[in-house]
Amino acid sequence: MTLHHWDFFGPDARKTAEHFQKHVGEFAATLSIRIEEEGFFSASPVHVCYWIAIEDEPMAELTQKKLRPKRSMSKQEHIRLIADVGQG
Repeated sequence: MTLHHWDFFGPDARKTAEHFQKHVGEFAATLSIRIEEEGFFSASPVHVCYWIAIEDEPMAELTQKKLRPKRSMSKQEHIRLIADVGQG
């Protein structure tokens, strides 16, 4: 499973991340990509991260190529990241 993360900054970071979530959903639906999990976490009041998990590796690679996430990682790395920012 690969997890992709996108970061949004500023006072409207949460709204921007939620808007981006809609576009990722549309992208996934168009290409029949199954998003296993998704969510948000806040690294600070003005930094929100939106993430998705994709099990199918070719589809995860396609998503990475087309949507250019800030970070792509394993589930274990994701869990450590969440713990590091105090969201776990």
